[in-house]
Amino acid sequence: MIFKYDVLSKVIEEDKTIKINENSYITKIKGLNGIDYSVSDHNRHDYYVFLPLNDDEGVVISTDNHTGLGFELLRIPKREFCLGINTNNNFVDYYDGPGTQTDFPDVIEQEELDQKYIQYNDASDEELKETKLYQQVDTCVSKYLRVSSGLEEALNLAIIRLAFLAHTVNQRAVA
Repeated sequence: MIFKYDVLSKVIEEDKTIKINENSYITKIKGLNGIDYSVSDHNRHDYYVFLPLNDDEGVVISTDNHTGLGFELLRIPKREFCLGINTNNNFVDYYDGPGTQTDFPDVIEQEELDQKYIQYNDASDEELKETKLYQQVDTCVSKYLRVSSGLEEALNLAIIRLAFLAHTVNQRAVA
């Protein structure tokens, strides 16, 4: 099954769920302009957050809670982005088209995430911007991407919020 950006953006705007099969869904990520492709029997989540650059282009931040590969940032025409889901094995992949991809495999180390999550999970965006964690993420983003300061700030916050979300989901599975 192929899901283009226009369909995924409707999931976000209308807070609707797309049922792929009895075991997997696409849902809106609460508090972020993004979606969660989840496979319930494996506690597997793939997250995609969309930040607009202009009417035609955007940045997609993707990560998951199961591979440990960190974050990918895609700068891409919105109309080119789509998710491909193999419904037989619940495998997800995306087509990023003629965009630019930047990998951030270790922007937030798993070892420090437990402590940072406890400290900052309930923090507001303004409080997060004052933390060493935010500065650490900002150093990576500003070094490798050339974007406006407003977009850079949104990227930093989205990366932190996604890391916390994946951590929360994994902690619930352990409990």
